Amino acid sequence: MTDDFIIIAHRGFSGQYPENTLLAFRKALNAGATWLELDVQLSADGELVVIHDESLERTTDGSGPVGEQTLAQLRALDAGQGEKIPLLSEVLDLAAGRATVNIELKGAGTARPVARLLQQRLKRPQASPDLILASSLYKRELIDIAVELPEVRIAPVAEVPGAELWRLADRLGAWSVHLEKSCITEELIAEVRQSGRKLLAYTVNDIETLQRFYRWGLDGVFSDFPQQFFRTKGLSFHGR
Repeated sequence: MTDDFIIIAHRGFSGQYPENTLLAFRKALNAGATWLELDVQLSADGELVVIHDESLERTTDGSGPVGEQTLAQLRALDAGQGEKIPLLSEVLDLAAGRATVNIELKGAGTARPVARLLQQRLKRPQASPDLILASSLYKRELIDIAVELPEVRIAPVAEVPGAELWRLADRLGAWSVHLEKSCITEELIAEVRQSGRKLLAYTVNDIETLQRFYRWGLDGVFSDFPQQFFRTKGLSFHGR
């Protein structure tokens, strides 16, 4: 597999460690990840926290909406194996100089505070907007971050592709489009390639699907078990 094929650690090494925790991200980096994906929500007091769901039950020992809890309340919870819900800034610190970070804007109103945080961080030596990819299912968040921070790459996310998705991608000059793996076809990959942007599939956890997508010319995948794919680096699958 060539180095231009992107393998993104989905919520960190989330197949084996608690998702969206510093432990999961650290384990992904240690396994060789050069891309991390994470999800951002806002706490009740306006802090950017890394958690996927709007509610706490699935991934922590807490309950209720994330947005109704203060940062102190969220940090008191167990997110698995004794891990705490991290701040976005903590994950960016961990990844600095080691990996590109795909920030998925999950919560309403996250785009502008994320843009403000990134504006400050991009002033640091050796920081680069090319090491950040902002994605979202939500049109409003993508538009807002594109306006606030135009130098950062943008990626619309969709479960099913449609005309509105492609219009938005064109409008924003999207770097990539992220689609659920069942939507991926060889024909679609060819069409997106002609547009000059990348197509990434989520969430791919088996080598057979990875090999098929790779042969078809897909640009990359999100995986909960990225380490099993890192071992294939340097291999060329027949037909690519």
